[in-house]
Amino acid sequence: MEGDVARDNDHTKNMAQGALIVAAIRSGGTFLAHCLSNHSQIYCDRAESLHHRSVWCKVGMDRRHLLAALLNQSGYQVSMCKLIYVQAFTEGIWEWIVKRQPRVIWLYRENVLRQALSVYLNRQVRQAGVLKRPQHTFRETKPITVEIEPMRFVRLARSLIAYDKQAKARLAALREVLPLTYVDVVGGEDARAERLPLATTKRVCAFLGVDYELLRCELKRVNPFPLHEMIGNWRDVRKAIKESEFADLLEAENG
Repeated sequence: MEGDVARDNDHTKNMAQGALIVAAIRSGGTFLAHCLSNHSQIYCDRAESLHHRSVWCKVGMDRRHLLAALLNQSGYQVSMCKLIYVQAFTEGIWEWIVKRQPRVIWLYRENVLRQALSVYLNRQVRQAGVLKRPQHTFRETKPITVEIEPMRFVRLARSLIAYDKQAKARLAALREVLPLTYVDVVGGEDARAERLPLATTKRVCAFLGVDYELLRCELKRVNPFPLHEMIGNWRDVRKAIKESEFADLLEAENG
């Protein structure tokens, strides 16, 4: 009898399974986190929880303790949050992750040209730490046009490839990793995402060990437009891309 009571009061039976989204920058991680947070059995913090401006970090808690708390929310089967590479692979944090071995959804973007432009635009709209254009929005957006030095654009794309390779090597230290691409999550580079695609939803739910549910999100894509609509000096940039290792990605661009 006493043993039965002890087992019934064992809080570890009801602890959520810890999980993480480890995402490349501008790869759809916020959209995925929003979708997962709408699952009835999943707690998923929607922001970049370890970002220095996050509401969590402003309280001054040790980031490892904060991560432990986010991955142990009660009342759910899975408790998780999103980290971009620079946050996940920070000294101390990465060692904590490897030691605890949470399930990890690794999110990256195969079309590094679109990703590079999204990263560049995101940097351009920041002035003195203030966003002049939203990083994420619930409203439809219009394209903005920028000019970018062609080889700078190519170098940025190369750096994103290098970050993905480094991430893949690090993530090999974990036992359970589900790789997903940007297209897996939003349905296509030109798609107007409203929910996680059904095939991806099934994979994610099975990986996390939760019931299948439709995973919707009201976020709108900020930059769903072709490159030639957003790069003012597209002819010069296109020439530089064509002469680089990314020439094959131009086939997806009509301009």
